[in-house]
Amino acid sequence: MIKQKKKRLILLFLAVWDLFSVAVSVRVAIELVPSAAWIVRTRFRPYVTAFVFVVFGLVFLFNIAARCYDISAVTFTAGEMLRLGLSVFFYLIIVLAADSIMSFRIPWELVIVAGILIYVAMLAGRTLVRLFFKLGTMLQNRGDALRQRVLIFGAGEAGCYLKNRLDNQPHQHLNPVVFIDDNPELKKRKIGGIRVHGGIEDMAEAVDKYNVKVIIVAIPTATRELLERVLKICRETKCQMKRFGSLDEIDPEQARLANINLEELLKRDRVHLNMTVVRKMVEGKVVLVTGGAGSIGTEICRQALRYNCRELIVFDFNENGLFEIDNELRLEKKYGNVFVRLGSVRDVGRLNDVFQEFRPQIVFHAAAHKHVPMMEASPCEAVKNNVFGTINVAQAANRYNADKFILISTDKAVNPTNIMGASKRVAEMAIQMFDSVCETDFAAVRFGNVLGSTGSVVPFFTKQIEKGGPVTVTHPDMRRYFMTIPEAVQLVLEAGAMAKGGEIFVLDMGSPVRIYDLACDLIRLSGLEPNTDIQITFTGLRPGEKLFEEIRLEDEDVSKTDNSKIFVLKPLQYDYKKMQTVISRLDSVLTQDQLGEMYSIMRELVPTFDHREGRAAIS
Repeated sequence: MIKQKKKRLILLFLAVWDLFSVAVSVRVAIELVPSAAWIVRTRFRPYVTAFVFVVFGLVFLFNIAARCYDISAVTFTAGEMLRLGLSVFFYLIIVLAADSIMSFRIPWELVIVAGILIYVAMLAGRTLVRLFFKLGTMLQNRGDALRQRVLIFGAGEAGCYLKNRLDNQPHQHLNPVVFIDDNPELKKRKIGGIRVHGGIEDMAEAVDKYNVKVIIVAIPTATRELLERVLKICRETKCQMKRFGSLDEIDPEQARLANINLEELLKRDRVHLNMTVVRKMVEGKVVLVTGGAGSIGTEICRQALRYNCRELIVFDFNENGLFEIDNELRLEKKYGNVFVRLGSVRDVGRLNDVFQEFRPQIVFHAAAHKHVPMMEASPCEAVKNNVFGTINVAQAANRYNADKFILISTDKAVNPTNIMGASKRVAEMAIQMFDSVCETDFAAVRFGNVLGSTGSVVPFFTKQIEKGGPVTVTHPDMRRYFMTIPEAVQLVLEAGAMAKGGEIFVLDMGSPVRIYDLACDLIRLSGLEPNTDIQITFTGLRPGEKLFEEIRLEDEDVSKTDNSKIFVLKPLQYDYKKMQTVISRLDSVLTQDQLGEMYSIMRELVPTFDHREGRAAIS
């Protein structure tokens, strides 16, 4: 069907065409009828132009009355040809009757031949219009064939804006063909030229009927449950899933079209923590972040600055990472008093220099070796960095009278099966030991895997998908707790504000996520099908890995805090003098030829350390 907005343009073109047709047809008829040619040359030459306009006026009026300018289809109909013929017939009757009454003596042959020519010319004009639109439709269909057919979920402001944007941006290769909206009043209505097929329960049917390849959620306030329902339909229909707009992008003009963020599909609701107490802890204070160039450390730096710390010291051994975070923070004009310092937490002298220079009041200790397979291949390095690096920073914090020291720990410290987890557990015990004898408040924050952090599973899987697979999963039943980087850091900051000394804080992280399911979701969100387009292969558990991580020891006393999402584990009772002695022994055996003794001492410190020994290969 010809679109309404083009009708005025068609009317203007046909009106001009009909005027041209009448003028040419009269001139040609004069030449074709010999008697008419002689009479025109001898009597009517000055009146030919006036005659042309009179004929055009009659034809134009009859065409309007017969709806001959209302082209509603791209193919001719018999009714339309008949209406055009009637218009010309009435022209003939009027002209011949007028000539008979007024005695103009216009040759009747001229009037009839001109009428026939006018009819043929007007038919040609309408054929030309139809050929033009047919060609345009063919070109559009050819272009549409190269564009993926899109279902837009949400026919509100965002959905309509997206439809218009995609129509005007063919380079995106997305062709919106149908809406889905849960508002029953919109069902079967047309919006922007495409139909609202029905609600979400009709989505699979619409995908099949309209041959849809991409489903775009254009509901900024869509909940996790709603996104999961759409993802389930995408799994069943093998459609790619995208999102337009989010809670941070309510304004359609500011919204982006992007793949669904996996963080939105975590198997739990996002945690929103109360940060009122954090400002009291951070504002106007000197804050030191060790490991400040890492994923967690960097976010701690950002949020500490947002809460108006007086000075921020970013400490890390990663020179390139320090350079990047320094440039990022200094681009923000409001971020003043940022100092980066290169150094290792193993270097006591360097730590003393930094603490003496800045006298930090709040210390977030995020520097650690965290990759399990890497640490299994270099176990002594895990202990040197995670245990003795923590002790070095804690001693400096106490020596220079810091108010708080917050250790970033991990759920792998609970009943550890690898040296990384065991080293973090000893680090937790060490800060509890320091808290019992120091004025500084020492505490730890324990949480699970962080989505999007350096070396984490999501970017690892994403790279494998981009290369065409396979995606490697260690075991089909492996599960992990997941949280986002902002959530993890909010927990760190609020726990730090709550800390009175000696606690280990944990977050209610909901249900653990099966890694195989996470891999499947990532593949589908890329518009591909698991084990069809991208293979998933199982490589077996690596040294030190276990299928399921825990968040607390069996004998740890768990209590709620003022925040229902944060729990606190009260300190266990240790013989700290004995612990000091054992840790001193540990320090003396951190060499390659004393690994057996090192593991023995670690088991003495962490009785739940069930190490699955085996030589680890890092490729």
